[in-house]
Amino acid sequence: MLGAFEIAAAHGCLVVRDSESGGDISGWDPASQAWFVDRGSAIFAVQHGSDEMVRCEVWRDGVEDELPHELFTADFEISGALRVGDPEEVATLVLPWVRGRRAVRVLVNDEDWPTRVQVVVT
Repeated sequence: MLGAFEIAAAHGCLVVRDSESGGDISGWDPASQAWFVDRGSAIFAVQHGSDEMVRCEVWRDGVEDELPHELFTADFEISGALRVGDPEEVATLVLPWVRGRRAVRVLVNDEDWPTRVQVVVT
């Protein structure tokens, strides 16, 4: 595991992005889809912070005790630093050495309102 955090996700979502990405995730509609990806940026729904804490783990290649549901997999071209956290950056993991073409896979414990998330970078 590269890192982990727990957060009361005030906006009910987490973001994975390349710090240099031009991707625009502002048009995401959580009522119509659980996740959205645009050019090196991804946003996805998690349990809202007023209900329960969310634990997010970031892994490289393999995962111990893999969560049961794959939310999505997306190819990222990372030229800056990979950032994983909430939109307000209350809790953010910054991985400046993860560069180049990478697959980002997001696993969750619940398909509707996850409280555990594994972001796997390969």
